[in-house]
Amino acid sequence: MEPGLKNHPKQTTGGFTLVEVMVVLILLTLSFMVFLQALNTGKLVRVKSEIRTVQSVILNSLEQEIRARRYDENTSPPWSGTLGTDTNTETSLALFDDIDDFHQYTISSVTGYPAFSCSVAVAYVSSSNGFHTAQNSQTNYKSVMVKVMHPTLSAITDTLIISPGF
Repeated sequence: MEPGLKNHPKQTTGGFTLVEVMVVLILLTLSFMVFLQALNTGKLVRVKSEIRTVQSVILNSLEQEIRARRYDENTSPPWSGTLGTDTNTETSLALFDDIDDFHQYTISSVTGYPAFSCSVAVAYVSSSNGFHTAQNSQTNYKSVMVKVMHPTLSAITDTLIISPGF
């Protein structure tokens, strides 16, 4: 060793600096956040799809219940003028004997699916106005609007036009 020179340790150049390590950590964190966001989006899409599927099943089931009933209390015209249940004995779905018994029928919590609710509205309609406007008099067509609701999505609605079939 030369006189006057101090003994310094030799510097190595093979490692990473703190700045390089921090940049890598930030990049990994950002990519992980994007990955988690993609997973969350996929989960939300799946949940919405499942809710829509249940809404559709409930809607179809209720429509089948309605279709299974007679057109009216009377078997031929004139049809009954009052929409809704005919007597105090028609208090449940199982006791409904004709389509208009479903008028203003609501379920606030569907059995097995408590977050879902549904409602039905029945009206006489005419083919002369394209079945769009409710009539004040009895016709050979009833419009049955079935709506199934869930608190997180918009309601799903379907309208049936039913005739007595003669």
